Amino acid sequence: MEIKEKIPIMTYSQYRRARKLVHQCCNYESGNCLALDDGEECVCVQSISYSLLCRWFRAAVLPLDEPLAAALLYRKEHKRCTVCGQSFFPGSNRAKYCKACAAIFVSAGQWDRGINPLYLSQTDF
Repeated sequence: MEIKEKIPIMTYSQYRRARKLVHQCCNYESGNCLALDDGEECVCVQSISYSLLCRWFRAAVLPLDEPLAAALLYRKEHKRCTVCGQSFFPGSNRAKYCKACAAIFVSAGQWDRGINPLYLSQTDF
C-alpha cells in the first residue's frame, strides 16, 4: 500500500471546510490544541496542514461533515453523486445519488408516473 493511500491529502476546498470544523472541536482554543498541550502551546495541526488529522478530529469532529469525512477517510468505500459530484456513503451497490439529489429524483420519478408531488405536499389529509 502506498503512502498516498494511507494519508489523505486535502484539496484547498476540503482544507477550508476542515478549518471551519476545527472551531467546533472541544480541544481547540484560540488556534492551539489543548490535547497536545504539555505546558507549551501547540498549534492545531488541522489548521496548518493539508494532510495531517489528529485522532480526536477524525473520531469526533470530522463526522459532522459527512461528505468531507467520506472523501478523506473512506476514499475506497465512497461514491460520487452523478448529479452534483459530492462524495457520499452508498446504502447499496446500486446507489448513484447523494441524499439531497435522491430526494429530487424521487419527486421527478413521481412526475413521470403522473403523480404531482407539489399537489401531494399542499393537500391536508
